[in-house]
Amino acid sequence: MHGYWTKLRFPFQTKGGGWADIDVLAYHPEEKILIISESKVRGPKKDIYAYTKYTQEKYGTIFDYDEDSYLSFMKYIKLICSDGILFENFKKMVKTLIIQLVSNYYIDDSVLPKVKKDVFNKIRKSIPKNIRYEIRLDTTFQIICEIIKLENSLIQGRRYGHPVIDIAREINRYIHPNIKYAGRRKKAIDAIKDQLKTIFSKALE
Repeated sequence: MHGYWTKLRFPFQTKGGGWADIDVLAYHPEEKILIISESKVRGPKKDIYAYTKYTQEKYGTIFDYDEDSYLSFMKYIKLICSDGILFENFKKMVKTLIIQLVSNYYIDDSVLPKVKKDVFNKIRKSIPKNIRYEIRLDTTFQIICEIIKLENSLIQGRRYGHPVIDIAREINRYIHPNIKYAGRRKKAIDAIKDQLKTIFSKALE
């Protein structure tokens, strides 16, 4: 995240004397934007937990559906936003707060606005007044796709020295290739591009 100070697994002490952590903490000192990002997945390797209109009618709100599992992190927002945890004076240092929850919950677009509203209503008293806020509810898949898309937009040619971004870099190399030495005919170049896309498609089958 360009322009942000970031820290992984930021620890903080809970009111009960135990310890918890924030998976990714990011702060933009000039814009005074604070991002609190928590990432959790549930269940076996290939499980995706869908929350749709059907789910809403059958199980109730996202909190009823969650049963204090993935969204249990919400209970720490008030503590995190209090003075002395991240900053001595939280309101002085933060103008915009972004809370990002990443999981293998697929929230359908038809219910996403209500889910975001329900999440905010759950924590609105925990966020200090006059601070702008944003709620992000992303899947791990969305994050991976976003990294690939953003890497493709950058002009950097060298490796990044970061395993995830470097994998995205190599995916972009073969999905958006600049074919060399295949001959001058467009047909020959297109044939190689098609073969590369086929290899990728087969890997995803």
